Amino acid sequence: MDLLNHMTEYYKGERLGAICYTVGGIVFLLLAFAIWKVAEPGTITRGMLVPVAIVGLLGAGAGPLLLRSNNQRLEQFPKEISVDAAAFRAKEVPRMNGVHKTWLPLKIAWTVLLIAGVCLAFMGGTPIWKGVGLGLMLIGTIGHTVDGIASERSRIYLEQLTITGR
Repeated sequence: MDLLNHMTEYYKGERLGAICYTVGGIVFLLLAFAIWKVAEPGTITRGMLVPVAIVGLLGAGAGPLLLRSNNQRLEQFPKEISVDAAAFRAKEVPRMNGVHKTWLPLKIAWTVLLIAGVCLAFMGGTPIWKGVGLGLMLIGTIGHTVDGIASERSRIYLEQLTITGR
């Protein structure tokens, strides 16, 4: 596979992820609305309201922005590669190195949220705090899943970018 195909494959995957963030965000916002309307105050379910709403807002907000930037890259980068593949690679490798360096702090953050969620879910005392704990566990799990897939995709793309003559 050549550089253009690797780039296209990577950004198509990123675009799909952005669409999933958007749809998932909307679903979580609808779920938050349902929790707000249906769940009784002071219950575990009501405790999940804020974490579920946060996931919804992040997905529904970030998804369209990521979709736009990935679509722009899918339009612009093939032109750059056709003009000067070496210059494209010289620009893209440092950018992707920066992307790659963000994964460890994100994975640490998701793990901290998972641990905090487990602690609250088991030792939260009130049903509300137990619900918050379950919501934090949900955020940590979703974060690990999404970033696990994205980090592997970026690792493969960066590996292909750094192979000379590809």
